[in-house]
Amino acid sequence: MYKIAIIGVFASLVALAMPSLFDRYRTGVENNAVERIEPKPEPLQASLPISGRKARLQAGPDGHFRATARMNGVSAEVLVDTGATYVAINETTARRLGIRLAPADFVHAARTANGEAKVALARIDRIAIGRIEVRDVKAMVTHDDALGTTLLGMSFLSQLRSYQVNDGTLDLEQ
Repeated sequence: MYKIAIIGVFASLVALAMPSLFDRYRTGVENNAVERIEPKPEPLQASLPISGRKARLQAGPDGHFRATARMNGVSAEVLVDTGATYVAINETTARRLGIRLAPADFVHAARTANGEAKVALARIDRIAIGRIEVRDVKAMVTHDDALGTTLLGMSFLSQLRSYQVNDGTLDLEQ
């Protein structure tokens, strides 16, 4: 009982000290916020293979890393986005990858550059960049008007051994 009282007092002090943090968290939970998706990037920069199961991406003029990935064997332009929880694709890309969704699947909410959007969750069997290949990758599918490019998010990157940025290059290692 003593431990519960201490936890209660501690939680109360934290709540009093940081009310804006709790308000932001509560607002996000109430809105089922998943992601913030940025606007469509400019043209694609190709990935350059290194030895073994590694790949190197060069930053574009805007500082973003782009590549041509193979998703379920289909080529797709991607933008690496460490701020995205999932790989994010639109409905057209999902159909090209063999992912079939019904309108009733779009039950989750996400914040995009175009405002809040309904999204569906799916899985991509495999995503490859150069010699790196990741299987069973969680993805978020948006309606076409909410997302103009594919975002390669943390559901892909977190399955790598490492990823590191140095001097305008992004090194991926599996």
